[in-house]
Amino acid sequence: MQTLPAYLKTKSLVSVRRRDVDDFGIQGFLVGLSDNLVALEYVRDFQLDGLTVLRRSDITEVRRTETDEFQERLLKREGIQAGTQAPMPLQLEGWKSLIQQLSDHYPLMILERELGPSPEFAIGRPIRATAAQVEFHTFTGTGRWSTKTERLKYAQITCLQVNTRYLGFYQRHFDRDAA
Repeated sequence: MQTLPAYLKTKSLVSVRRRDVDDFGIQGFLVGLSDNLVALEYVRDFQLDGLTVLRRSDITEVRRTETDEFQERLLKREGIQAGTQAPMPLQLEGWKSLIQQLSDHYPLMILERELGPSPEFAIGRPIRATAAQVEFHTFTGTGRWSTKTERLKYAQITCLQVNTRYLGFYQRHFDRDAA
């Protein structure tokens, strides 16, 4: 079994598990790695579906299965390969620097706090990043911007996503309503 740096070097399609967070595996091309964070170009239904960044401490298993190898060959035949969702070297030193960097390139993001007494799935845009937390302007499932901002502590954030089909759908809604 290869190591995370080896998978990163080849930008391999891998399967990631976070047993303490959820029962579902995540499949993606490994495109970034630090001591704290792991970046994947998420693959869903044989399509790239944005950039997903996870806390490394939550990851219980990373492996490359025969299915991953086969599906990577299929994706490459279709012209889908790693490197399109992360157009710049990612600043993976911590959540603050990453959130600031990605907010310059993507209008919306999803931040998740999946553990603890009150899980949070926040969709919106960062307003201000301090040393310990991000102030986040969110919107509801009905596409309305909240009047209050959310404050998410970096120590509790488990996942960040940008450039997903889900976010793209909402972005088109906001763009049409702004016109």
